[in-house]
This record gives sequence, structure tokens and C-alpha cells, in this order.
Amino acid sequence: MQDQIKKDDKKDEKKDEKKTNDLGRIEVTGSNIRRTDTETASPVQIISKKEIENMGARTLLQVLDNLPAARPAQQDFKSLFTGSDGASQANLRGLGAQGTLVLLNGRRLSYYGAPAGFQTQFVNIDAIPAAAIERMEVLTDGASAVYGTDAVAGVINVITKREYRGLEVSATTDKSSRIGTYGEHQASITGGFGDLDKDRYNVYASLNLYRRDAIPLSDWYDKKPKQYYINNLNYIKNFRLDTGSAPGAFNPGSYFAFDPVTGKRKQEAAPGCNNVITEAAGTRCVWQTWLNNEIDAGAKSDRATAYVSAHFLIGENTEAFAEATYTDIDLRANGGTPRAYGTTTGNPTSWFSRNTGNNVNQFFYPYLGPNNEYNKASPQLKALMGGVVGLQYLMQDVGDHYYGQRNTDKSYRVLGGLRGNIGDWNWETAFASAGSHSVTYQTVNVDLDGFEKAFGPYTIDPGTGRVIISDHPAYKFGENSAANAALLRAAYPTFDIQSWTRLSTLDGKIEGPLFKLPAGEVRAAFGFNASYESFYTPGNTDAANGRITQQGGSWFDGKRNTYALFAETVVPITKKLEVDAAVRLDKYPNFSTNIAPKIGVKYQALPELLLRGTYSEGFRAPNLAESGTGGVYAQLGGYRDETRCSETNAIANLLLKSNRSGDVDLGNTMLNSDCGRTVARMTQPNQQLKPEKAKIGTLGFVIEPAKWLSISADYWFVYRRNEIVAPDFTKPEDIIARTRFPITDADRANLAQLADMCANAATSGVTCPGTLPTYSVGNVASVIGQYKNRGRTLVDGFDIDARSRFSLGDYGKLNIGLAATIARRNQAWYGEDTGWAYGNYIGYYGNPRMRATLNADWTYRQFTTSLFFNYVGKTKWAWDHFDEADNNPDTCTASGVAVSPGQCKGVPAWWTANLSLNWQPNKHVHVGFTVKNLFNRLPFYDPNSFLGDASDYTSNYGRVFSVNVGYKF
Repeated sequence: MQDQIKKDDKKDEKKDEKKTNDLGRIEVTGSNIRRTDTETASPVQIISKKEIENMGARTLLQVLDNLPAARPAQQDFKSLFTGSDGASQANLRGLGAQGTLVLLNGRRLSYYGAPAGFQTQFVNIDAIPAAAIERMEVLTDGASAVYGTDAVAGVINVITKREYRGLEVSATTDKSSRIGTYGEHQASITGGFGDLDKDRYNVYASLNLYRRDAIPLSDWYDKKPKQYYINNLNYIKNFRLDTGSAPGAFNPGSYFAFDPVTGKRKQEAAPGCNNVITEAAGTRCVWQTWLNNEIDAGAKSDRATAYVSAHFLIGENTEAFAEATYTDIDLRANGGTPRAYGTTTGNPTSWFSRNTGNNVNQFFYPYLGPNNEYNKASPQLKALMGGVVGLQYLMQDVGDHYYGQRNTDKSYRVLGGLRGNIGDWNWETAFASAGSHSVTYQTVNVDLDGFEKAFGPYTIDPGTGRVIISDHPAYKFGENSAANAALLRAAYPTFDIQSWTRLSTLDGKIEGPLFKLPAGEVRAAFGFNASYESFYTPGNTDAANGRITQQGGSWFDGKRNTYALFAETVVPITKKLEVDAAVRLDKYPNFSTNIAPKIGVKYQALPELLLRGTYSEGFRAPNLAESGTGGVYAQLGGYRDETRCSETNAIANLLLKSNRSGDVDLGNTMLNSDCGRTVARMTQPNQQLKPEKAKIGTLGFVIEPAKWLSISADYWFVYRRNEIVAPDFTKPEDIIARTRFPITDADRANLAQLADMCANAATSGVTCPGTLPTYSVGNVASVIGQYKNRGRTLVDGFDIDARSRFSLGDYGKLNIGLAATIARRNQAWYGEDTGWAYGNYIGYYGNPRMRATLNADWTYRQFTTSLFFNYVGKTKWAWDHFDEADNNPDTCTASGVAVSPGQCKGVPAWWTANLSLNWQPNKHVHVGFTVKNLFNRLPFYDPNSFLGDASDYTSNYGRVFSVNVGYKF
């Protein structure tokens, strides 16, 4: 439902369509019924191209960041190692990318090639042609009755220009006042010919080029909020900007061994080290660890999007139309520091791979044997383990630009169709084929065969089981050479993970009047949709055979045909009361036909007051990653094993009582170290999954007390159940199988340190219990689970939208808009054992009660000045009321870590402002200047965030300056 101001704007934008439509009716997102205006029972927000420019947004992601109903979602430059690297998502109501349907000109796009977390399939909004956008229509209501699966939280329909004549070029560049390497640059060209009215055809094409510059960690490491460095005292020191090895410079490393009597670790810097530090275990040679890493701060991204549209009039009543879209994305992130050779003393690297079934692969960095030509440890250190020593060494030979990650994605959609009318009935049919090919290139992990060629053949110490490298390995420690570089490229190769998705659809519909009632025409629409969908990712061959360590990836092969029938009708009960009803039947394999109904009512209570409301039922079908064949072979971070956690902490807490610094250092290192381990994880698809179901409703009004003012308010709720979730590995019933490591050398060294402390009570000052804490088991190595239907979510709240338009006479025009989403409830049911125990998340971390925007646009002669404010409300630091017991204003912590002084009460409210000035001296030239984050507001410290700042909705770039120029020929 739109106010009068938006109706006027929409009618202006649709004037070209009316020229070729005798009925003068238009179609609005969320309905198949053509109307004489945009008023429907469902709330629809229309964002014009001009509004997008005024808010300073350059991409669709930035538009959604400024939409109160949208919540933070995956951003392409922060997506590394998510499984869907290089892509961005839409997320309405906080229900996730799979609950938000994204359309281009009313039709579906193919999913991104690689699903997020190897589960969530979504449309990459970066693949939509930005230069050709005419407007966005955002339906903040359920629409499964019209569009089918995924349309639970709402629909984002990106609409391109219907026709274009002439030639236009434009360029934009953004630069930061704080991060010197930051930059975003765009260039576009749009050209077309033919007049639909006169020539009976129009063809136009648009090309958009986008580049975001990489940000190395050297430009980022000291730009975090101050509290981050207080909590991480060694952060800056460990970057060692003035010590250690520069790129390509030799660093001899360090040796270590374990005392066979006490089990304690002893270490020493290798001969020739120029930067020695002393620790509890002895001396160590240090190196630089920052170099040019771009993974945390920002990857380089290049995007090229091409769009072609064509319309032809055939006879008096038929139009042929076609469009093609192609997007090429290339995201690169330098991994920075060369890899370190570090002998494994604790748990080995462990991972699953496709062709090894449920067997866990393992890899140890080997020890140096007593006769190894590079074993130059002191006689005293060698004597501890019969000449065997561990090695820590920095392998610089390949250089500082070899390691890292690259992601490419090539997506397309081609579509052709016909539309026309027979009498008063309008019909349309189209065939579309869309697809995506995503490739992840990683240069981060060990290739077992290549590593053995460089450092093997190995031997096994019969007494201890330690793996030992060749006494004369091919790799030459202590020199940088081309031969070494070749060996390292084989030991740490670049391997690829490829994924393909495809979606082919045939649809058709017919719409028109059924009969007349006293209040007006009863109109109806009927249609069908037939689709073929496939998803295939074979995985890298070497990784599938277990030859690549820690290969977080997947193998899927799924395909299916789906069919749908739908119908909709609009019935004017009286001149003031209208009812809209719709129903859709979707047939997917493996479960019965899904029926999705919807009913909407609008009532013109007064000329100035319109009441509206809807009720619908939505669904999300299991995607092919969840219900096909294959599985996820990845790492699970933060796995908590209560047995090891309690045993390790018992040892650590006893060590922390010591007067000896070495004991305390070890205790600090051990404390909680086994409470959140990374383990090998396998998640299997489940072909017995049922679709997620949802009940969705809205109730609101629009009031227009004056011609210059319109205010709308809507209550909304979504109750989603039968949710498809990954296994919860904290629940024993979700674990199909689990394996453990044996107790390791590092475990035995910890126990030896404890025994030594207790045996020397005079110096340690600790009176130990008669039975010392110990280890009964090794750490968990792997877990296996399966997707399942479990869980419910209930969210509700209010949307408010107020818009005004003023004529200032000789001083131009002023438009003011206010939009806000006020959340009321966000509750989750994770299972019968917990119910709704976690309570209402609103007001807790990540769930602010209010999000709002305020904009003012003043047009005076050739100038338009725009001011845009974005506001996010405050929250508590705690995630829920259980977490609040440990993280609250009294503890002044979040995630158990101190927050900034003055912010103990919670996450502060946040706002930013953008100011832009656009000048159009004539119909050919356009010049714009925007200052984003006008007041140079910097992010606060956020312990709950991986990067330490509230990067979901704040910016570390400071004030950003943007310049845009365009010319129409």
C-alpha cells in the first residue's frame, strides 16, 4: 500500500507502459492482478533510482543496508571462508537469505553457485545489473501464494527500465579519509534505440563495471577501536613491524623438545637468529606476521555486469520481449605471510573427505631426526628426545603474494516471452534459463603428496610414534631459491572447488475481468509454472581423496522438476471494501503438494484513511544442498567437549595458583583452550526433509491528512515452523558418529609441568591435592550429523512510513521521508527440550528494537541537496537472558571480555549521516558529490564481533568522499 505521493511517482514511472497498454493498468509486486494504481492490501515500498542516488548507495547491498526492514546479511568482501565467498545476500526481517525472495523484473534468478555454510542457497544480489535499475519494489509481506518457495519474510523485486533511447555514460569513485587503500569505483554505459510507439520496438543494453580496492592488514591493524588493544595486549606487539623477517628474508626459526622426565617443553632460537625473545620454555626466534594480508581487512573485487533488453510490438495486441543478463565476479585476497613449518605436538590436523567415507584424515607436521642435516639444535636440547627435535620455521621462498584465496562467479539469465491481450483479458508467457558457475581457488592448505616430496620420505619413531622428515629433504632450509619455491608450490598448491547451479522455467498466466458487481469488476488471474533445477559441486579431486588438509567444502549432486498452479482474484465488495484472495499449489519431489493461501482486505474508511490487512501461509522447500546427495566436509569451530574442557581447566586453575611465572603462563594458555575446539565435521543431506511452513500477517492503515503528507503504519508477524537446520553437535542425539584423538605429547607436557609445580611446593607456593587432575581422553577429532526439521521462529513488529512533499515556490521543492521498523518479538524454539526458554531476543545483542532512516531532498533550480540519516537502536551485550548472567552492566563484559568504559550498559545506539549535492546544468550533464558518514563517526569496540568492531552496520572507513559524473548524448 502506498501513499498518494508514491502513487504519483509510480504513475510517472509507468507512463511508458501505459502507452502500450490500452487498459492503462499496471502490475504491482506481490500480485498478478493488473490495477489502475499501486494500492494493494499488502505493504509495498518503492525505492526509485533517484532515491538510491540520494542515499549515496552505489550497490544493491548498500540500498538494503539503508532499508529498516532489512537486517545485516553476508557482504561479499566479508564472505571469505563462508562457503559462498564473493557473494552478498538479502535478509528481510532477520529471517535469513532463504526467507527473502529476490526477483528481477518479477521472475526468479538462479541461486549463487556455492551455498553459504554449504547449506543456504540464495540469490547473489551483486549479480543484478545496477546500471539498468529503474526502481526497487520491496514487499514486506509473505508472498508464497503468488511466487512459491522462499517468499516468507518478503520479496525484493528489482525492476529495470522498460525502454531506453540514446546513450549515457557515468563514473563514480569513493575514497576514505581514514583507510588510505580503500576505494570503490564504478563506470557504466547504457545505450538504446527504437521507440515502442513509433518504431514498434526498443532495444537497449547496459554495461556496469565495479572495482573495490584491496585493503592490506598493514592499513587496518591499528585502526580498530582502542578497547580492542587493551583486551589484546599482544596484538600490536605480535605484528612485530620492526623486527623479524621482511618478505623474502631468511629466518632460521626455533627448535624445541620435551624433557623425558618432567615432560616439560624446552626451546631455543636456531643459530643465526637476529631477533631473539625469551619465554618460559627458553629462547625463540620471532618473525613478522602481518605483511600484506588482505583477508581480514578487505579483498579486491572486480565485477562486470551486462544487461540487454528488447521489446517488439507484433500486430495490434501482442508484444515480444527478451532480456539477457551476464555477471562476471572476481574476488581476490592475498593471504600475506608465507606459511610456517611448525612441528605438530598436539592434535593433528583432521578432516573428512568425500572418497574416504567416514574415516578421518590426519596430518602431522613432522619432527627433525637426530641425523637431519638441518638439526642444529644444541647438544643439551638434542639429548632430551634422543636427538629428535621439533622445528618452527618460516618458509619465505614463494614470496608474500602466493598464499591466499580467489573466488570467481559467472552467472547469467536469458529470457524470452510474449504478452498481449484478447479482448479484456491480458496474457503472458515466458521461458527463462539461468545459471551460475562459482569457483573457489585456495592456496592455504597442505597437499600431502607435495609436502612429502619436499620433506620426505618420512620415518616413524617406533617408541613414540613421532613422524620424522627425511635427513636430507629436497627442501633446503636456510636458503631462498627457485627450487625451494617450486617445492612449496607443490606442497601448498592452489586447488579449486567448483559449483554449478541452473534454473530453467516456463511460466504463463492470464488475467482479466470475470464479471461485474455493483461496486466494480471482479478480476482474476490464473497461471502455471514448470521448473527444472540442478545443483552440482563435485569437489576438488585431490581434496576428495583426502590429499588436501582441512579442505572445507562439499560434494553435492541434485536435480529436480517442480510444478505449480496459481490463481488470484480481486473482489470489490463495496465501493470502499475490496478483498484480494490467492492460492498456489507447488509440487516438489519427496513431499506432498504444498498449498499456500493468502487473503487481503483493504477498506477506504474515509477519503483520507485507508485500512488494510493480510493473512497468508508461506513455505520454503528444502534446497538441493539440504535434500540432494552428497554432504558437507568442513571444519566445525567452537566444538565444546565438556569432558576435556573440565579436565583441562582443572589442570589450568591449579597452575594459575603458582608463584612461578612459567606455571602461570602455561595455566593462562591452557585455560578454556579445550572448551572450543575445531573438529572435522560431516553434515549429510536428508531426502526425508519436509518444507518449512509459516503463518504471516499484516494489519495497518494509511492516512493522508493533507495533499503534502502521507503516513502509513503496519503491524506484521511471521511464525515459521518446521525449520530446516544443521545438526546441533552440542546435542548427543544429533551426533551419528564421533571419534577422538589419543592423548598427545602436549597433553603429557602439561601434566609434567603440573607434577613439577606440585613437587616443588616451596617455590610454587601451591599445596596440591593428593590426586592430581589428569586427562582421561583425548580431544574430539570428528563428528557426523544430518540436516533435520526442527525449530520455530516467531517475529513481529511495526513498520512506519511517513512522506511529505512541499512546494517552496521560487525556492524549489522539498521532500522529507521517515521510515522505521520497530521490532516487538523475536523468539526461537530450538526443540522440545528447550521450548521458548531463550525468551524474547529483542533488546539483546544483534536484535535492536528500532531501525530507522530519515531523508530530506531539496531541489532548487539545477541543484538537488540530500541529507540521509540511518539509525540503529541500542541493545544489551548479552545474546539472551541466559548469557546475561555473565555479561551485564555489573560485569561490564561481552563474551566474557571487557567492553569499553562508558558502554557497560550495552551496545550503544548508532547513527550516521550522508550529505550529497547533485548538479544538472542541462539535460546532458550530471555531476554529484557525496560525503558518507558526514560526522566521521567511528565504530565502537564489540567483543562479540570477530573483527572487534560493530562492522555489521558501522564503518571503519571514517568519512568517505564520493564523486559521480555522467553525460547523456
